[in-house]
Amino acid sequence: MLPKINTILYACDLEGQTHSTLELVLSLAKSHQAKVILMHAIEPLNPQAANMISTYITDEAMKSMQQESIQNRQNQIDKVLSNFMDKHAEELATLETPETLIITGYPNNSIQDVAAEKQADIIVMNSRTHSRLEQIMIGSTANKVIHSSQIPVLVVPIK
Repeated sequence: MLPKINTILYACDLEGQTHSTLELVLSLAKSHQAKVILMHAIEPLNPQAANMISTYITDEAMKSMQQESIQNRQNQIDKVLSNFMDKHAEELATLETPETLIITGYPNNSIQDVAAEKQADIIVMNSRTHSRLEQIMIGSTANKVIHSSQIPVLVVPIK
């Protein structure tokens, strides 16, 4: 029996090419009548940066800025999704409105955690073209997810 896709996790970076991948994700969801979860992970400050900032900004101000950042990303993902769903309303009439999540954490770990928590059957994500030096220095979230995932990962190249 062929595997059934019930839940698709789209880990999006909210950069300019989100629409083309969103088209693919929602096409897959429509074909399988699957639930879609759009998530975005906000990477936390590294300890050195957090320590430096704490010298100038109170903890309360820092928490407020973090909440504002989360809300801005939520507004951004809601706007992208709303515009897309409106544009394709007729085609996607039978599809449940995707769930959205903004997570604070390292993207590769957050994607794995959300996939497990939501019992996703497949992870879809973008991959930007990086030079070899960039990949060595900063790595690739898609590469990390591919090599640590327990479920299939569909990577959509963005150039």
